[in-house]
Amino acid sequence: MKIKLAMLESDPNYLKRVVPIFNNKYANELEVYSFTDVDAAMGCLAEKNINVFLASSTFKINFGDIPKKCGFAYLVESLDIDRIDNRKAICKYQKAELIYKQVLSIYSEQVPNITGVANVENGSMKTIVFSSPCGGVGTSTVAAACSIFLANAGYRVLFLNAGVFGSADLFFSCDGQFDFSDVIYAVKSNKTNRALKLQSTVKQDTSGVYYYSSVKVPLDMMEMQKDDYITLQNELKLLGSYDYVVLDIDFPKSVDDLKFFEFCNSVVLVSDASETADDKMERMLRGIQILDGDAEIPLQPRMSLILNKAAVNALLQYEIRVLGSIPTYQQVSPAQMAKQLSLSDVFGQLI
Repeated sequence: MKIKLAMLESDPNYLKRVVPIFNNKYANELEVYSFTDVDAAMGCLAEKNINVFLASSTFKINFGDIPKKCGFAYLVESLDIDRIDNRKAICKYQKAELIYKQVLSIYSEQVPNITGVANVENGSMKTIVFSSPCGGVGTSTVAAACSIFLANAGYRVLFLNAGVFGSADLFFSCDGQFDFSDVIYAVKSNKTNRALKLQSTVKQDTSGVYYYSSVKVPLDMMEMQKDDYITLQNELKLLGSYDYVVLDIDFPKSVDDLKFFEFCNSVVLVSDASETADDKMERMLRGIQILDGDAEIPLQPRMSLILNKAAVNALLQYEIRVLGSIPTYQQVSPAQMAKQLSLSDVFGQLI
């Protein structure tokens, strides 16, 4: 089903430029109607069952005449304008792809129960979790490197940095105004079509890795619970857009939260083989072994370890599969570090 989009703009030259782009790039997704006259545009909304209405802020809009099922946003000339009179605003001078994603977002919020946008035939998505009971050992960097490795191998991969204070933007970059807060809202709200929201808010780095920008307020991340991540994982599977999801997450602090690992294909632990890290890793594994004694689905068999420095002597002391070690690089940015580490063969064992 196509989204019916109406655009009201006082500049006909702008419409002549942008409408053909939409028609060419999104012919299967959008049905676009364009107007320079407000009365003609308002008359079209009900007649054509318009789903999303974008109107230049130069026009005076009677919102009582907009059908309830039609989403609305102002078209403005600056990225700095988020809202006008408490109505959403979209900058018209940006890439068509970014405008399209915002149209998708408006549609998903306005029409919460639509179906058919997900590729339900693709149920083969795998989830690789990167986590560690040892703080500050480079878990996020290793997870980002694995994502780049998978993308370079031709897989469709989504990197999710779910740490409370984590930042995917340290490793990946792309234009766009959405962040993971929009995903959290989609997961927790029954009023939003999650599949469309997941599509409209995702970004893609030049490496080919898809990702969501980090939340602006870390408190938002604290709202996500185990069941929310399970819901998100199921929605991503239904979406059918990814072969792998690489999830960078804080190590669980409760037995119940640990159960999320049961829903993942692989759990990769990261350590720097320091004395402190060794102690934490050993105690963590003892706890996992105790839990596995009564568990229907044991966790330890799906766990493996990556050492983020060449520490050969440490490879023998863990009762866990060790994938290998990766080097460290000095005086490079997190993004450069992840790119360098992605060249390691150690990640090939996770495919």
